[in-house]
This record gives sequence, C-alpha cells and structure tokens, in this order.
Amino acid sequence: MKAERRTQANDRKREEQTVLVIGGSGGMSSRYRDVAEAHGLSLRHYENRVPPGARRGVGRIALIVIMVTMVSHALRDQMQSLAEEGAPVVYLRSASVSALRAALEQRTG
Repeated sequence: MKAERRTQANDRKREEQTVLVIGGSGGMSSRYRDVAEAHGLSLRHYENRVPPGARRGVGRIALIVIMVTMVSHALRDQMQSLAEEGAPVVYLRSASVSALRAALEQRTG
C-alpha cells in the first residue's frame, strides 16, 4: 500500500510542470512560489547553487527563468544541466515578483 502511494505521488510529480527560477533573492522564494502556483505551476528556486540530484525531483520543466542581475556565472552554467531539451529560457533583468509574474503570464497567457 505504501509503495503504491509513493508511485502515485511520483507519477503526479512527473506530470506536474515546474518553473525553475535561477538567481534572484532567497527572501523572495515564497512570493515567487505564490506567483507560479497562481499559474498552476510548481516552482524550484536556486539562489546560490543547484544541489546534486536536483534534476530527479523537478518534474517536467515548463520554463526556466534566469534573473540575470542576481545570478552567478557558475549557477547559470549549472542550470543548463537541468534543462530538458526544448525547455524555454527567459532572462529577466529584474528579480522582482512583478517581472516573474509578467514572464509567466506571457508564457502561459
């Protein structure tokens, strides 16, 4: 029974579409998440580094958002290993919630 529930949870995660936010402000993670969830998406925010094994739990990547004013070159390069082929990438000059909201509205609009 427990194994069946775990399998169902894993299936849902795979179907779930995820927005990856690379860079930005760690203090804004919950606000970034609220914006993504309002668009029916889950969110993973990597402010400083991408942890090992991060790709396994991400689900289907709907969009990668790179906040260029608040991202290291190393983190930007790590993001490339997470991108599925064909996952769109958006570069934002601002790490603001409104900039993220506008990017998601344009993408899911």
